[in-house]
Amino acid sequence: MNLNRTWRSVFMTAAGIYMVSLVLGLSVHSATPDKGTADSLNVPESYVQEIQAMKTISVEDAYSNYTSNTAVFVDTRDNAEYREGHIKGAINIPYDKFQQDYPKFKSLLLKNKKIITYCHGTGCGLSVDVAKDLGKRGFTDVYVMTEGWPGWINANLPIAVGREP
Repeated sequence: MNLNRTWRSVFMTAAGIYMVSLVLGLSVHSATPDKGTADSLNVPESYVQEIQAMKTISVEDAYSNYTSNTAVFVDTRDNAEYREGHIKGAINIPYDKFQQDYPKFKSLLLKNKKIITYCHGTGCGLSVDVAKDLGKRGFTDVYVMTEGWPGWINANLPIAVGREP
């Protein structure tokens, strides 16, 4: 048995498979529309429209309200995520428990302060939904911090862990 002939055969087969795969991959890629990179966020158009209809606030402006104590922060993520970390002083009203938890926190939602809702960041609609529900209850100065918890963390702003307030 000639090993050189066997290795040459294996190499030629592998090279042939590689070339066919390359040509096939390039053909499929050129025939399909560009859908962005794997890192790009696919945000539903309905969410974009809802956000555009809401008042939004940047992390920087939210922090300015935080330091001047002119806003109440509402974390709309679930209780477990809130306990793992949240904006210091934020109250936790998860969207899925809004109807039952709202009466407990109603007295903390002051009409003379901004209410800033947040959740998992861009693409998360929980804060939008809670902001809409607050609007239905007569609150007019409600903002959605679209960068959410990730934006606050990335800016190294004050956080707390555990149950609060």
